[in-house]
Amino acid sequence: MNDLKIRPYQDKDYNSISQMFEDFIDYLVIIDPINRIIKQPEYGKNYLDKTIEEVRDNDGIFLVAEIDNVIVGLGAALIEILSQKDLMEVLPHTPGRITELFVTDQCRGKGIGRKIMEKLENYLKQKGCSSIQIEVFAPNNKTRRVYEKLGYSDRNIDMMKVL
Repeated sequence: MNDLKIRPYQDKDYNSISQMFEDFIDYLVIIDPINRIIKQPEYGKNYLDKTIEEVRDNDGIFLVAEIDNVIVGLGAALIEILSQKDLMEVLPHTPGRITELFVTDQCRGKGIGRKIMEKLENYLKQKGCSSIQIEVFAPNNKTRRVYEKLGYSDRNIDMMKVL
């Protein structure tokens, strides 16, 4: 991956990244075993706007990965602030959260996600974070295995029953 470039998100990336979010929700809809995930109109644009705002408001970082000027992946992370309620249950610390990680189908398995994660983790370390959390949709087993290989382990498990 010598031609892989990981750089900050720029406004010119808007259409490509909003399409990536569309592709990602399409994938999640397909793997959802209880059919609770839906795709709203303009999902990609709305989700991208939300991501940009969260990153901006929480001292975060938003990265894109490109090969030959074609965007093939993205990642976003932010700094979380613990509330008084949180501090009743955990030791005081500065947690980081990776909110987004996505690599296009044709580029998966080439180490691009790992390189994006490395940059996000380094950013969070530089910002003084002492832990990093990342959410993974339970049926997304491939991604879960990737995170486990990177040293992440289960912390909380959220279960659902359809009534």
